[in-house]
Amino acid sequence: MVSPKDLVLITGATGHIGSRTLLHVLRAGYRVRAAVRSDAKMAQVLARPEIQELNPGSRLEFTLVPDITAPGAYDHAVEGVTHMIHIASPLVTGDSVPLHKHHEYFIQPAVQGTLNLLEAANYGGTVRRVVITSSIVALIPVGQMEGTERRDPWNPVSPNDRVPFQQGPYHSEFAAYSASKVAALQAAETWMERERPAFDLVHLHPGFVIGRNDAATTTSQALQGTNAVVLAMLLGKKFGPYAGATVHAEDVARVHVASLDPTILGNQSYILSRAARWNDAKSIAKREFPEAMKKKLLVRGGNVDTIEIPIDASLTEETFGFRFASFDEQVKSCVGQFLELRLKRRPVVHHNTSQPTMVTRNSNKNEVAVGVSEIAC
Repeated sequence: MVSPKDLVLITGATGHIGSRTLLHVLRAGYRVRAAVRSDAKMAQVLARPEIQELNPGSRLEFTLVPDITAPGAYDHAVEGVTHMIHIASPLVTGDSVPLHKHHEYFIQPAVQGTLNLLEAANYGGTVRRVVITSSIVALIPVGQMEGTERRDPWNPVSPNDRVPFQQGPYHSEFAAYSASKVAALQAAETWMERERPAFDLVHLHPGFVIGRNDAATTTSQALQGTNAVVLAMLLGKKFGPYAGATVHAEDVARVHVASLDPTILGNQSYILSRAARWNDAKSIAKREFPEAMKKKLLVRGGNVDTIEIPIDASLTEETFGFRFASFDEQVKSCVGQFLELRLKRRPVVHHNTSQPTMVTRNSNKNEVAVGVSEIAC
């Protein structure tokens, strides 16, 4: 039962996971304080149709945190806060970060941002639980994620697995990103063991998050992040391989909110992922969006090879009482949104939809630019 006194501080609300999580937190009845980097970011959140439709009024407020690595970055934001959801962390940019800046761009913000949040929670004195968005890459060696090392198929990834932190230099942004998640997890668990605060901590470890991105308002934005694996392939690109570990954005958001419940065991990691084969997205799209295939808005010539990694997410499903959405549902969600943005005001129909989704017509008929390097889970 949500109390009127419950106040959730959320970071990263302008991103793929954060935007959906913010909606779920508000719909659950919580008061929310969103930490954003600027007034412009606040305006972006308030401009979302989903937020305007919800009309949260005084239940949604904002606090400015321009630099999450600054000492005491969140200290001013914790007054009266009972719960924290920490999603903000550096993401892969597409190899635009020079190798010698990987530590500064990835490792330092991930670690210091996490520690600043924990210090603020301890300083505030009212926080009962902190939920941190980690990643499946914090539990799986990067070589296995990239397919250069083989994992024993009889040894599934479990929520208690840990990966040793490797100092740079890193051979890629993905390797640096993975190291940042490993380092942040280790730093948080070490801090909790040393400080033994009054609150407990939940780590969530999603795989590749696939599904509608509320923060995306253009096709180029829809093609950023993990949705790009599916969408770029359906636009004819051939790349990869990528680990076949995916999760619906909706499931990720709902688990973040459910983790605030005190009956959920704290000081625990939970995996958010299920097995998937990337190329299955082509047959799913053909079945669910036949008109888009016929008009060549989507094509079947792309290819993404799958790295099979056994993962045991049974603890999550048992604890939270639901089954992860299928890869079919994930693909329908992200492709449906992409077509809405691409077509604008044309109906996008798949066979399970009783009424067409109306979107606006796009006067620009040029091909959509596709980049597939900005991908991390």
